[in-house]
Amino acid sequence: MRCLFIINPSSGTKQVQRNLDRLIGKMVLKQIVSTVDVFYTQKKDDAYYRTLTVRDSDYDFIVSVGGDGTVNEIISGYVEANLSLPIVIIPGGTVNDFANHFHLPTHNHEIIKMIQNHKTMKVDVGKVNDRYFANVIAGGMFSDISFQVPKNEKEKFGPLAYYATGIRQLPEQLHTSLHLKIITENETFLEEAKLFMVTNTSQVGGFKDIVPDASVSDGQMDLLIIRDCSTTDFISVLKDYALQDHQNSPFVRYIQAKNMTIECQEDIIYDVDGEEGHEFPIHVSAIPNALNIFVP
Repeated sequence: MRCLFIINPSSGTKQVQRNLDRLIGKMVLKQIVSTVDVFYTQKKDDAYYRTLTVRDSDYDFIVSVGGDGTVNEIISGYVEANLSLPIVIIPGGTVNDFANHFHLPTHNHEIIKMIQNHKTMKVDVGKVNDRYFANVIAGGMFSDISFQVPKNEKEKFGPLAYYATGIRQLPEQLHTSLHLKIITENETFLEEAKLFMVTNTSQVGGFKDIVPDASVSDGQMDLLIIRDCSTTDFISVLKDYALQDHQNSPFVRYIQAKNMTIECQEDIIYDVDGEEGHEFPIHVSAIPNALNIFVP
């Protein structure tokens, strides 16, 4: 088989990147692949533009090596190029929410076994305005932390760098208040919120089952809002999350929809798979079965 590696060398803790030579060598020795092309990203959108040039006849599969941002770029190029060949996602970033949702392997022998088994799965992709996303759009409390943590701290401490920054900013973050208007094919409503997230998977920011009913194959996006509330009530929501009962909290609103528009009176930066988003209103839609990935 023929494959293309798209590698973000500055992503995450670099542990995965250190093992890539061995991985590629084993793939060749085991005669899994006969041709391996390698592309290293140097700046934002390099992975997107490289994927955009690929045609299904060029390779048997693509290998993504990087974090959620790298996956986002590759998926964006993949959807726009109307590709169908499968993607191997090797989680090499700081958090890797999308990869962790599928329990994708990081050790070479497990990655090779997954490729040899050739089990693939078609999953939904989200579209936000003129962009695409694999995992999440989030705005409000803590949603801009990933843009504030320096790369050297991410490399050294991994997700702990995010959590430490969040704790330091907690008193300020608790004053967050957003005035939202939500429009879907089913309903329109106003909400005062501390944060909102539109998700494709159930994992956000390294936290599992934040949106436990989310599915990557239902053709819908999941919107979870934590309503504007007191500090005591917010802590109550966190306790409910620990017990996996937060969706029943009076301070949480949860809906599913194929299409939704989010308007916000505040001028905020929101997160799109770890990258910055600025434009409001946000128009979100689900693109069913748009991506083909290898799974264990």
